[in-house]
Amino acid sequence: MKFEFDKYILRKPEDKDAESIYKNYTRSENITKYLIWKPHKTLQDSIDWINYCKTVFDEKKNLKYVIAIKESDEAIGMIDAPVDGFQAGIGYVLSEKYWGLNIMTQALKIILDTLFSQNYIYRIWALHDIDNPASGRVMEKAGMKFEGIVKRGAILPNLSEEPRDMKLWAITK
Repeated sequence: MKFEFDKYILRKPEDKDAESIYKNYTRSENITKYLIWKPHKTLQDSIDWINYCKTVFDEKKNLKYVIAIKESDEAIGMIDAPVDGFQAGIGYVLSEKYWGLNIMTQALKIILDTLFSQNYIYRIWALHDIDNPASGRVMEKAGMKFEGIVKRGAILPNLSEEPRDMKLWAITK
């Protein structure tokens, strides 16, 4: 399954994406600051990630999409949406060069609609660090509602070895 919006495409990761994924976002300490994984140190790390995505991708259970530019097919971000029973969690990352352009909000809306088209998905949720309000704005603009603070909700290895407080957002049908 592939989705197009504006100048962008949401599609499964492919081998050819490794260089642009590495160059555009996985190696950046600033971009990965609030994520649950550390920056990739080598291109091989991004190749390994693509191979992992290809083994676990399932349109009903584990969506992993890159966000690519239509014209060049260059990967500039990703959305991850693993399904767990009746619900799915969302994670995303976008190249800093594309922040503030509404790209992630549009991509997130597509993923929310895709997940809710499955008759067994009733809840979709996402977390963001309390010090990363921009991520919360993306969730809010996509239609998600703030549900509260999850104390010590996730370890963000680029910030601390200890769990940090997170804001929980969700949408239900």
